[in-house]
Amino acid sequence: MNKQQKPNGGRGIEWTNFTWNPVQGCQHACRWEMPDGSIVPCYVEVIAKRVAQKAYPHGFEHHYWNPQKLDEPLKVVEPSKIFLDSMSDLMGDWVPDEQIEQVLDICRQATWHTFQLLTKNAPRLLEFDFPPNVWVGVSAPPSFMFGKALSLNQQKRMVKRQLDILGKLDVPVRWMSIEPLSFDIAPLLKGSPLEWAIIGAATNGKRVYQPQPTWIQNVIEVLDEQGTAIFFKGNLDWTPWREEFPEIALEL
Repeated sequence: MNKQQKPNGGRGIEWTNFTWNPVQGCQHACRWEMPDGSIVPCYVEVIAKRVAQKAYPHGFEHHYWNPQKLDEPLKVVEPSKIFLDSMSDLMGDWVPDEQIEQVLDICRQATWHTFQLLTKNAPRLLEFDFPPNVWVGVSAPPSFMFGKALSLNQQKRMVKRQLDILGKLDVPVRWMSIEPLSFDIAPLLKGSPLEWAIIGAATNGKRVYQPQPTWIQNVIEVLDEQGTAIFFKGNLDWTPWREEFPEIALEL
């Protein structure tokens, strides 16, 4: 596992303590269109093809199974928030059921930890029973998936389906990563089952593209009305600052 609170003051992924990747690689081929028209690949794919290239000898699109990493959370004594799949999508169609069950079994054993699962393949969530220490989240749609462009209407339909599926799950925290906030998603979140939402800007390397202020304000108003905790990514330019966790969150 990789610790996210870096000793040099860097924060890594701000909303978690560790990342854990018993599976690696992703076949979603997500791309985002920036406001200037440039097309940007998933930042995880960029990492896999550059600084972590040795860990992906068959490319990022390949599915890697790492059973030797399964017991890593059991070795961490201090209760921690653990991002379950920072370099993959555990719910991806290419991941065998038995591997998913092995991962969830470790979550069941490590009762003192909180595991944060995030997926773009929400329908598969309905196929599994999640332990009570697993927060289940979905990612807002990208501009492209599987090599095909998604229209705004397709993105909106995807969000509606994601939220409908989350509402059917018996889990302690249902959450959404809205990074980047690339359209006015607020109307789709009204009445949603979300206990937590992470909001961020679009990035292309070191360049940051801020969402339209009205999009940010709208989503804040909707989430506040329904009591959804809000966490701002470090790349978002907004005041007052918010780094909230759902009420059920353990004091980690």
